[in-house]
Amino acid sequence: MSYLSLTDAAALIKALRLSPVELTQALLDRIDRLDGKVGAFITVTREAALRSAREAEREIAAGRYRGPLHGIPFGVKDTHYTKGIRTTANTPVLVDFMPDFDATVVARLTRAGAVLVGKTNLPEFSFGSAGGGGAFPDAHNPWNVARTPGGSSSGSAAALAAGLLTVATGGDTSGSIRNPATFCGVVGLKPTYGRVSRHGIVVISWSLDHVGPMSRTVADNATLLNAIAGRDPADDTSSDLPVPDYTRALRRGVRGLRAGIPKPAQFDGYHRDVMRAFEESLAVFRKLGAIVKEVDLPPTSDVIDEVQQIVRIAEAASYHETFLATKAERYATTTTVRRDLESGSLVTAVQYLRAQKVRARFVHDLTAMFRTLDVFLTPGMPAPAGEPVDVKQPFRRMFNVCGFPALVLPNGFSTTPADLPIGLQIAAKPFDEETIYAAAQAFESATEWHTRRPSL
Repeated sequence: MSYLSLTDAAALIKALRLSPVELTQALLDRIDRLDGKVGAFITVTREAALRSAREAEREIAAGRYRGPLHGIPFGVKDTHYTKGIRTTANTPVLVDFMPDFDATVVARLTRAGAVLVGKTNLPEFSFGSAGGGGAFPDAHNPWNVARTPGGSSSGSAAALAAGLLTVATGGDTSGSIRNPATFCGVVGLKPTYGRVSRHGIVVISWSLDHVGPMSRTVADNATLLNAIAGRDPADDTSSDLPVPDYTRALRRGVRGLRAGIPKPAQFDGYHRDVMRAFEESLAVFRKLGAIVKEVDLPPTSDVIDEVQQIVRIAEAASYHETFLATKAERYATTTTVRRDLESGSLVTAVQYLRAQKVRARFVHDLTAMFRTLDVFLTPGMPAPAGEPVDVKQPFRRMFNVCGFPALVLPNGFSTTPADLPIGLQIAAKPFDEETIYAAAQAFESATEWHTRRPSL
């Protein structure tokens, strides 16, 4: 039951063959048994979760079924405001913070009848990958607890891989959904900027932050995006474009799909197991009828990571200005967050605006590149979890800079070191998550990587 998909669980719950209480209790019991080893959660909302599960059970029995998320246990990254439940961002600065409203994402999932099980772990203030702790210890990778789960949505990815949640949400400013999803062998989508509201989310960088769905299957991810996407009057950057039913795209297939890939020189320094898995994935797409071709990246891609870092740290320093003035001594001493923020406050307006100019050029050039493509494929990460790497282009931050959607899903496991997940990234044009889901579902259906489980 712990690895039951949202899709399967929803069908059983709707047919009254599975109780939301039974499912929620099973996951809470598993959290009790395993989270001491995994460290996926900062807060477990046990009593509230069981109350919500009982309410869902009563509603469904009375014929008031709300849809596929009704009675489904979920978790949210502990940057998401939750009314009456502490929201710490894993920092001593906010360790006692108790919001008086829910983030829009949380409110939408609750209205859909989903059951909040807990708040998941992250590095302090979502800065970087797991490794320095914060107010609470780091999460661990369920495939090898001595390895990093990635970050910053580390707890959500680890919980899904360990079978502690059915679905979860994460945040992505520099790859923070896609990095841990790759390392933990799950599915994570950074939607188009503006597709999902950021209202009620602890900020890193206003113009780079994204909130998105995390799951164990592509279908579950699409179902979750259906629930959280859409215009939010409380978020000026949210889009008013209509939200399609993303699950409809799952049946499209990829015959005739134009898939671009980087030229070989872009992969200098990539781990050989990652490249083996990538080449095998391309063979799968070709067999399914996709047209795979190499493309030239815009010249601005060579500096786009540096652009992202300037914009990110300058905007973060602005958000943290009050904290640095009043609570500077409360930042964790085991991380470099305070130092990085103080450095960010030294970025000049000229430097920030110059970075934004390059950013605008990159978006223009990438838009032109996508005129001849439907999707762009890369490895999810250059190396398996914890392996040293020095690469020219990791293909993560560029999609935060431009705001285009990008998803990762499992596409293999390493041999050296043994049995660590490897991921495939699929990116597309703005607001074309449907094509991403079509490609991801076709690949997932043709492979079995998503069915493997860690031994805990």
